[in-house]
Amino acid sequence: MSPINRDLQKERDKATIDSSLITHILDGGIENTNYRHYVEKLLLEDPIFDEKDRYLIGPEEKYDLSVKRSLHLSKLLKKHNIKLDGDALLLISRTLNSDLALSIHSLMFMPTIERLGTNEQKAKWIKLASEFKIIGTYAQTELGHGTYLGGLETTATYDASTQQFVLNSPTLTSMKWWPGGLGLSCNYAVLLAQLVIQGKKYGPHAFLVKIRSLHNHQPLPGRQMGDIGLKWDYSTVDNGFLRLDNVRIPRDQMLMKYTKVAPDGTYSTSGNIKVTYGTMIAVRLTIIAFSFLELARALTIAVRYSAVRRQAPLEIGGEEVQILDYQTQQQKLFPGLATAYAFCFIHQKITKMYHKMEAEIMQDNFQSLPELHALCCGLKSFCTSTSAEFINICRFACGGQGLLMSSGLPSIYARFSASCTYEGDNTVMMLQLSRYLLKCLRKAQEGVTIEGSASYLSDISADQLTTYDDCWTQPQFLCDAFKIRSYKLVMAAGQKIGVLLASGKTPGQAWNESLVQLVNCGEAHMQYFVLSGFVERLRELQTMQSIQSKLNDLCQLFGLYYITKHRADFMMDGYLTQEQISEATEIYLKVLSSIRPEAVSLVDAFDYRDECVHSTLGCYDGNAYQRLYEFAKRGARNQSPVHETYDKYLVQLIKGMPSKL
Repeated sequence: MSPINRDLQKERDKATIDSSLITHILDGGIENTNYRHYVEKLLLEDPIFDEKDRYLIGPEEKYDLSVKRSLHLSKLLKKHNIKLDGDALLLISRTLNSDLALSIHSLMFMPTIERLGTNEQKAKWIKLASEFKIIGTYAQTELGHGTYLGGLETTATYDASTQQFVLNSPTLTSMKWWPGGLGLSCNYAVLLAQLVIQGKKYGPHAFLVKIRSLHNHQPLPGRQMGDIGLKWDYSTVDNGFLRLDNVRIPRDQMLMKYTKVAPDGTYSTSGNIKVTYGTMIAVRLTIIAFSFLELARALTIAVRYSAVRRQAPLEIGGEEVQILDYQTQQQKLFPGLATAYAFCFIHQKITKMYHKMEAEIMQDNFQSLPELHALCCGLKSFCTSTSAEFINICRFACGGQGLLMSSGLPSIYARFSASCTYEGDNTVMMLQLSRYLLKCLRKAQEGVTIEGSASYLSDISADQLTTYDDCWTQPQFLCDAFKIRSYKLVMAAGQKIGVLLASGKTPGQAWNESLVQLVNCGEAHMQYFVLSGFVERLRELQTMQSIQSKLNDLCQLFGLYYITKHRADFMMDGYLTQEQISEATEIYLKVLSSIRPEAVSLVDAFDYRDECVHSTLGCYDGNAYQRLYEFAKRGARNQSPVHETYDKYLVQLIKGMPSKL
């Protein structure tokens, strides 16, 4: 084991908090930490998951290794009785810092059958899928349509004479485009298509479609398919395209738990189709957790490197200082650090809400579904956009070294930024939340008491805020300030739409001309909701005062960062003055310096093993310079003292040169 860098060791020695205790808080309990360590040990001690060549191999090798690992992983988890569900995939992704080629099989394909299939369908297909006798993907997105399900063009026309559905991609833009695993790996798909019976459209429905032979993996007749090409990252996953030409499937391969097509073509519904939202919510919960985990990974690298990197003295003739001592470096990294903690805590909260909703749905109670769906849409948007921004800042904060692939930061950013568009474009997702908030506003104006996160819309005193001494250091005061801001922005968006409608605009025109304000009010509600979740978590830690105090600093910083960033919003209607905003800014800068002594311990608490960080800059021992040099020597261009381009091109320039030069 390498000796710890002197500066990094000093950081840990002077810390006043026990990072392992915070780790248990972030994991949701010591039992979860122990279980995570167990799974990490299981994976990282297996030679197939060795990542020493991570940044030295190309996309084809990465894909090949990803398929091999996917199948090996399924056997390994089965051997150790670990269910390959969304939680397990999240833990695996945290450990391996990589996506597996067949991950959609477990994350989307099987859960969709579980939720939408009849008991008979589940008995048949889940058994096959769980044993990898069939390998599936989830094919919703088309070349011309993504988030807007109503615009999907793929058709499934019922033929009563044969009791079959005939599937077609009638236009170029109707081909399925982007589903993970579709290009090369999968032989089945849960495919969304517009159901057509006797010329009448019934909207998008889910169908089980065989796309490749189970004997030789060749595409079946009527299926034109392949890989969509190289992407910025995600080389481990074969995102594909699929065009269908009169592909026939049996009637019982439409998933029929909630909607049925009888042999004679009679269409009927049963139960509450809203329960299908559960799959989307579950996936978005995973993405919210992913936002915390990837930001935490980037911060681990950037904060540790900033503690060992010294650059220039503060005083003439003085010792060069750690760049983490510069206020500008703290301004780059610490708001992201506060945000990572906030996202962890809000994920814990929203997960509890999800499990409560699931139990209620089992009793046919769908009351909490609309809000949870809206919140998960908003959180998916806010968390991924914000984490992507801070991950990129981590890259810049490491200077030129942050551009090296071996730093790990370019890979983290490229891989994570895709989450801003997959499973729902972030703008569209935020507008889903805004639409919910406007519905709540209308109900509140009609005298209905609103419950949940938007309850402030029913509170006539919601736009009143009283400042007092030390108020900026009180998380609850910050919460109140954010609540008022959200109230005012939702009200302003609703009023604008009302004015536009009164002027003769159609609802669609009024909506379109208010989109920027609508996104802003959705983001404001998310910032309030996340901050309030942080404050709630702090209250639960009252018996751990030293830890609560430092987490309180992070909570303050989260709130003050957004107040300084959106100061115009907080000064709306004069409820905060310029003087008060200036005071908040001064407190914000003081909180940066308060967090500084604990920064390394706060990222150590994320508990990433070196094998999970995959960075020459961010390892636990802090020996960044040695690792940079050792990695550079392993590069393909350094395997010969004279590169082949010399003999191909440069040697021509040397001919006739004086030998004495």
